[in-house]
Amino acid sequence: MYLYDLIAQGEHETLEFKFEINDPRKIARTLVAFANTKGGRLLVGIKDNGVISGVSIDEEYYMVDSGAKLYSRPEVDFKVKIHPAANRKHVLEFIIEPSDSKPHKVVYHDKSPEVYIRVHDENIIAHPVWIMVQQRLKSPCEIRYTVNHNKLLAYLKDSKAQTLEVIMREVFLSERDAMKIITDFVVSGIIEIETTNLGSVFKLKQV
Repeated sequence: MYLYDLIAQGEHETLEFKFEINDPRKIARTLVAFANTKGGRLLVGIKDNGVISGVSIDEEYYMVDSGAKLYSRPEVDFKVKIHPAANRKHVLEFIIEPSDSKPHKVVYHDKSPEVYIRVHDENIIAHPVWIMVQQRLKSPCEIRYTVNHNKLLAYLKDSKAQTLEVIMREVFLSERDAMKIITDFVVSGIIEIETTNLGSVFKLKQV
């Protein structure tokens, strides 16, 4: 059965379970992360261990809809499928496609917006370089390579993946210059960003 096959996969990069939703701002993080990455499915009415608990349709739909429309900028589009569960409850399957309008961000009333991406089964705050790359991809421009481009590239050829801070120190670059040059290389397909829950590093892309 389709739903059981999904649950059997466990949570991963494109699948998340929720027992219920109490805060549309928190669920907006998952919606934004899916939209910013490879898309995904959010199953509401499923415990973390995969047990089907079921939820009421109207309340949970309202929470997700609010997260997508009120707390996401730009808004996150989604589709929903309804699967019957026991005790007249249901499992809601929210389907989010990878977005052409990235970067999406979560907006708050009391702090600055945050951009999330999906890494394994977690929603991680995106590195500022990742955001710059998405913005550049919307408006491509000519890349002019400088001496600093060559210095940074030479450093990474002799080094493993490094954080922005290490690159700045070792190549003697300001944060602004380092971010711009790395963005140029990521857009060109020369450097890739590797993000975990510990942070982001940059390395030469393997060919």
